[in-house]
Amino acid sequence: MSDVLASGPGFATDRRAGRSDPSSAPLAERADPTLRRGEPAEAADRAVSARRAVAGPLAGGSGPAGEAVRNLPQDFIYDTEHPVLTIPFKVQIDEHRLEGAGLSVAAASFRIGGALAPTWVGRKQIIKLVFDFPGFTVSLFPEAVVTGSRHEGEMTLQFMDPAGAHLPQLRYIMNSYIAGDVASMNGMLSYTGPLHPKAAKSADKGPRKLRIRGAAAGFFSLCLIIATSSVLVQRLTQSHELRPVFVERMGQEMKATTAGQISYLNPEAKAGEVVFSVNSNTGDILSFKMPCNCEVAVTDGVFVGATVLPIDPILSLFDSSVGIRVQTQMSIEGLGKAMNGERAYLDLSDGRSVAIRVVVTSATTAASQRGEPFVPVTLQPAAGSLTAADIGKTARLRLSRPWIPGPLARALE
Repeated sequence: MSDVLASGPGFATDRRAGRSDPSSAPLAERADPTLRRGEPAEAADRAVSARRAVAGPLAGGSGPAGEAVRNLPQDFIYDTEHPVLTIPFKVQIDEHRLEGAGLSVAAASFRIGGALAPTWVGRKQIIKLVFDFPGFTVSLFPEAVVTGSRHEGEMTLQFMDPAGAHLPQLRYIMNSYIAGDVASMNGMLSYTGPLHPKAAKSADKGPRKLRIRGAAAGFFSLCLIIATSSVLVQRLTQSHELRPVFVERMGQEMKATTAGQISYLNPEAKAGEVVFSVNSNTGDILSFKMPCNCEVAVTDGVFVGATVLPIDPILSLFDSSVGIRVQTQMSIEGLGKAMNGERAYLDLSDGRSVAIRVVVTSATTAASQRGEPFVPVTLQPAAGSLTAADIGKTARLRLSRPWIPGPLARALE
């Protein structure tokens, strides 16, 4: 039977009331009061046709708007627009209370225990959605229309106004169910969310924490500003020369005057004796005498048979005094900065920084006139800043640009 809601046992008998559950009645009788049991099928069809003929113009309205409404599908926009949740709930239509199967913000489905009678499709009325919690019940009363069924044995109701007055409560229940604050057990909902609002923070602790955080943030910001400023100042005001600086003992050098090969070398020679000889490339033998009875230090890499070029140092002569000599090669740009008033410092390998003065010699002038990029210079440290213990150490030459140039800077020193 196509006009019967459930063709088999789908609803129980209400024994407390002493009557059968109305939901087990044929759907045609519940949809149209003019139909009664026992009436012939032809009479039932004529009654339904008459009722539809009368209600047809009223359902769609008149004019273009009513025609557009009649042409829209029943499930327009709502078919798969919103997810369906299996929340335990019940639907009450008139006096019939049915078990819910699926719920969304736009529609609700419930079980009817059999096939849906076609006469129910399009029926509109206010329904009652019931959510049972331990100790209380939440009831919502939206207006809905029967649109059909999703599955066999189900009826789907579409809310006429999904954004109506029932929406906030329905959305809260569904969101709580999704978040896990509402759990289902044996067809009953249970709320597991927070029961009390969060305690307000102490008023006296808030400003104190803010002050501590502000002080910490200010301190770290200040440290960052100081570090950044120090790097910027160093980049802008200081520069280092590329060539290393050597701290040596002050003495006189004896150099080769021609290119050739060393044929004789006697570091222990006395004054007036030959100290070394060079066989020149022209075949001549050049001998050099010891000028004094002093200490002799042979240059590294010099031995009998070694080849030399002009002005190559062969040995150094030292008197009884211990003097310090600092020599290096500076770039033309660095020499120009030193001549223009930038301060020169000697940064030793042991961490000390010694103020020095750049001295230009004849070798410096000759190298600069030849256009060489690096020229030899002599560095004169302050008296007593370097001792005999510093001989043999290496250092770097640093040039510093003063913030206050001119006589005022010298006065502040």
